[in-house]
Amino acid sequence: MGTSARLGLCFALVLSFGLSRPTSVSAASEPRNVLLICVDDLRPDLGCYGAEHVRSPNIDGLAESGVVFDQCHVQVAVCNPSRASLMTGLRPDRLGCWTLRFHFRETRPEAVTLPQYLRRHGYTCEGYGKIFHNPWPDPRSWSRPHAWGGKSYTHYTAEQQAFVESVQAGLPNDAWQKRNLRGPITNAPDVPDEEHSDGALSRMAVERMKALGEAGEPFFLAVGFTLPHLPWCPPKRYWDLYDRDDLSLAVNPDVPKNAPAVALGTNYELTHYADTIDLPPPLEGKVGEKRARRFLHAYCAAISFVDAQVGVLLDALDKQGLADDTVVVLWSDHGWKLGEHNGWGKMTNFEIDTRVPMIVRDPRARANGRRCGQLVESLDLFPTICERIGVPAPDFVDGRSAAHLLDDPNGQHTGAAFSQYLRDGLMGNAIRTDDWRYVEWREMKGGAVRHRELYDHRTDHLENENVVGEHAAVAERLQGRLREVLPVQDVKLLPQVRSAAGGAAVEVDWENRHPGTIRLTWIRPNGARANVIDFGEGEKRHTRTFVGHVFVAESLDGRYHETLTMRADQPRITLGRAPESPDSD
Repeated sequence: MGTSARLGLCFALVLSFGLSRPTSVSAASEPRNVLLICVDDLRPDLGCYGAEHVRSPNIDGLAESGVVFDQCHVQVAVCNPSRASLMTGLRPDRLGCWTLRFHFRETRPEAVTLPQYLRRHGYTCEGYGKIFHNPWPDPRSWSRPHAWGGKSYTHYTAEQQAFVESVQAGLPNDAWQKRNLRGPITNAPDVPDEEHSDGALSRMAVERMKALGEAGEPFFLAVGFTLPHLPWCPPKRYWDLYDRDDLSLAVNPDVPKNAPAVALGTNYELTHYADTIDLPPPLEGKVGEKRARRFLHAYCAAISFVDAQVGVLLDALDKQGLADDTVVVLWSDHGWKLGEHNGWGKMTNFEIDTRVPMIVRDPRARANGRRCGQLVESLDLFPTICERIGVPAPDFVDGRSAAHLLDDPNGQHTGAAFSQYLRDGLMGNAIRTDDWRYVEWREMKGGAVRHRELYDHRTDHLENENVVGEHAAVAERLQGRLREVLPVQDVKLLPQVRSAAGGAAVEVDWENRHPGTIRLTWIRPNGARANVIDFGEGEKRHTRTFVGHVFVAESLDGRYHETLTMRADQPRITLGRAPESPDSD
């Protein structure tokens, strides 16, 4: 990444441009398109993964024509760092992104995303829906401004809204939900698919697919569905596919024997919702059967709704004549507990949270229709896609290409997958091999180990008992291998890019001279993004800020971005510049 200073401006300025001008994909490399389908919170509860109770005919059909990865694991079982790791090919330790708090652009400003890299090699890259974490669509990754599907996600009725208000009014003033209470955790609106935001998204993506196909250039199209993320509000007809009383509850509803409390999670996510604020943590109580069945029913209905939207995309790919020249990937950002280990939600290092469905269909792959049992990681997808479409292998990623497994599912790979989770001031680092999962919880400063876990997958694939005390030699061996990839180091939860505190007040006049909207975001002293302002083309605005405060300026078309640090003698700031080339980053 280059660095440039704008003459005459008395503030620090960092410009991040492409590594080089875009290069065209040669005809000899047989350029192919990529359709990446991201599904939020989807554990492998699909027919093609053996979940016979779930109706997922479209994803199952994709599985029959592609390669199903049975052991794909994410790097962190929560949205933001999982997606950042997937899209950059970097481990959270190198990216500096382990939580929901920070944008990876502040933790590692020089990171290059998969779509950024493909754009430099002649691809048109567009992203719709939830690809990166919700608030941060990352404009510089895309050739066209990111967009959502619109429409409602919940379709709450007036009565449901009133219920939320009544619950909110009854909360103590110091309750954290007082100003952040969400609606009911489930709803079954009787609406057509396209009136739900994910349904609208699939139809928007089809229109873009058609336009990209007609343009005749290779494209990377990423489509991210939000369901089955909470709240579960798919259209009623998908609820009607299931009989709640016939659904089986978790077969391992108790916390794992000998597991440390930090490993278990808190069920915190569900307590945001008005009808589940009383949900107990795993060590403090259980969810009753009636409520558990409602949750399970809702989750299954959400999966079937998303499956229908996947079908919309795959049908369009066929109708547009693009299927034979498009690599299709379906991936989820993490799993989800539905009562397993007495837990609800994600956010642990257990198999139920780190293992995800991943299906890859390359029309030219020799193993289509087969399964791959080799351990792979989400960050492997970046180099895998590049290899399958003939783009030069990136030399800056941590992931290892699994492209060969699409031709030979029994081929050798890394033999391990690594995951992390940070809780209660401890970093949990995990390694999964064919036979074992080993976890150690380290202090953030110094790395002293506070807790250890070992689960024997030869006899305990549900990870119901921590047997670290019974297999000292195995634990020592796995610890050594874990530390080769995730070495002991201090964990600092402060990104590189952040404001300084305590500076004097300063008045600033801003002007946008970019041919399009620029989004200006203040980076707090703790590194979190806040106070977003969108400047329309030609718009001027006067603000009061402070010396040392840092702002990130990004055009929504992805062609311009700056990081600006305020100084005392800079009264005017001009945003925007002409891009170096039509496809520059």
